[in-house]
Amino acid sequence: MSSLPRFFAAYQDAISDALDAMVPATPGRLVADAMRYTLLAPSKRVRAVVVLLAAELCGRADRAMAAACAVEAIHASSLILDDLPCMDDAPLRRGRPTVHTVHGEAVAILAAFGLLNEAYAHLNRHYDGALCTTLTALYADAVGLDGLIAGQAEDVLATDDLLSFDTLERIHRRKTGVLFGAAATAGALSAGGSPEDIAALTAYAKNLGLAFQVVDDLLDVVGTPEETGKAVRHDARKTTFVSFSGVEGARELAQELCRTATQALKPFGARAARLGALADFVAARRL
Repeated sequence: MSSLPRFFAAYQDAISDALDAMVPATPGRLVADAMRYTLLAPSKRVRAVVVLLAAELCGRADRAMAAACAVEAIHASSLILDDLPCMDDAPLRRGRPTVHTVHGEAVAILAAFGLLNEAYAHLNRHYDGALCTTLTALYADAVGLDGLIAGQAEDVLATDDLLSFDTLERIHRRKTGVLFGAAATAGALSAGGSPEDIAALTAYAKNLGLAFQVVDDLLDVVGTPEETGKAVRHDARKTTFVSFSGVEGARELAQELCRTATQALKPFGARAARLGALADFVAARRL
């Protein structure tokens, strides 16, 4: 069974501390409680770690944490919405009951919007001028009508439909790949990375994100709730990478996407070893 690279733990701890400060506990405020319930749940923090690793690779990590927290808040917001009864009607997420089953649907929806709003507010608090504008636009585009929202809408509407591989790939590049790409771009931008750095890191992260989704589809078939932290066999009415290609075909696709991601890192040489190790983890991931 694969495990996260050893270096991940230090990044995860730092990110969790920053997220705790980003949305502080406020007694008696149900929406804030629901926001923290998802935001601070045990998680790999892969998108946020990608922000930090990309910034380090571009030579300056000290300004990247706010961008890392913002991408985690956006991701958490999307999970709350994705789990609602009108979407996937999921009972479990990150090893515990989903937000709407604990706090009710109304509070869950407000918490999702609260996290999305907090992501942009957090960028505004920590970045000035052109960088703030650029990062805000980057994340807004990732969420928008050609990003997460588009992918989620197409995914929901495609339930019970037989999809082509191109359509399936387009859905998940929007639902998953686009936020990975935005994470890498944000890290590079916060560190003053060159256009060439940004292009290479974005290519890496978009392929890594799609591979991550392919493996999620695999785990929905071969995993258990204890391993994945969420309900499995939940996508039976949807075309997935597994239903399209079979278990072995999907595994091979994930590995190929990770190889393509790693190839994009060649301009950085050995300095990109940690991002390479992350791609190796995704390729071999079992939980």
